Amino acid sequence: MDPMVLAVIGLAVVGGVAVVGYRLEQKRRERVLAYALGRGWRYDGEDQALVDAWPGEPFGQGDNRRARSVLSGRESGREFVAFDYSYDTHTNTSKGRRTTTHRFAVCVVPLPTALGVVEVLPENVLTRAAGAVGVSSDLDLESEDFNRRYRVRARNAKLASDVLPPRTMEYLVALPADAVTAFRLQGTHLIAWRDGRLEPSDVVRTCAILDRVVDGIPSFVWRDAGLPGGYDPAS
Repeated sequence: MDPMVLAVIGLAVVGGVAVVGYRLEQKRRERVLAYALGRGWRYDGEDQALVDAWPGEPFGQGDNRRARSVLSGRESGREFVAFDYSYDTHTNTSKGRRTTTHRFAVCVVPLPTALGVVEVLPENVLTRAAGAVGVSSDLDLESEDFNRRYRVRARNAKLASDVLPPRTMEYLVALPADAVTAFRLQGTHLIAWRDGRLEPSDVVRTCAILDRVVDGIPSFVWRDAGLPGGYDPAS
C-alpha cells in the first residue's frame, strides 16, 4: 500500500482515538459534577494551586503536573478537598521518547494545628525510598497485625505511636482491601492518596476513614501541640 495512504490511515486512527478519549473524559466529568451537586459539594475543573501545595508522595515528581476534577465541601463532619492528580515521566526507547502519565486520587482534610509528619503506607504501595519530607525509616508499632499490613514512617517515633493508638490501628487493619489508602499527617493537613482516577463515591469513604484517624488522636496530643482544650471539629 502506498506510504502516503498508510500515513493518512494512521492519522485517522489517532484522531479517532483522541475524539473517543475526549468524549469519555467529558462524560466522566459530567458524572463527577452530578455526584458533587447531589451531595452539596463544589466542583472545579482544575486548580493548579493544588499541584505544589504539599511536598512528598505523590507530589513533586515528573512534569506536566495537574490537579483536575476538584471536589470540595464538607463530608463526615469535616472540610475536605479531593482531586485527580497527574504528572508525566519520560523514557527513551528504541522507538523514541515514551511518555507515561501517572494518576492519583487525592483527598485532603485540614487540621487545626501542625503535629509533625507521620506517614502510613499500605504494604502493597510502592513509594520512593526517600519518602516524605521529615520522615525516617519504617517504624514498628505495638500491633503485629498493623505492622504486617502497613508501614509507618516518622522522625518522631513517639508521635507516630501517639497519633495511632490501638483503636485506630484496629480500625485500619479491619478495612476491606479496596478501602485501604496511604495517608500522611503533614503540616496542617491530613493527606490521603491512591493510584488511579478519583471516584466521587470513594471520596465519601476516604473522608470517613480520615475522620476516624483524626478522631482517634488523643486529646493530650492536641494539647501538647498548643490546643489547651483539645480539638472538636464541630465547634
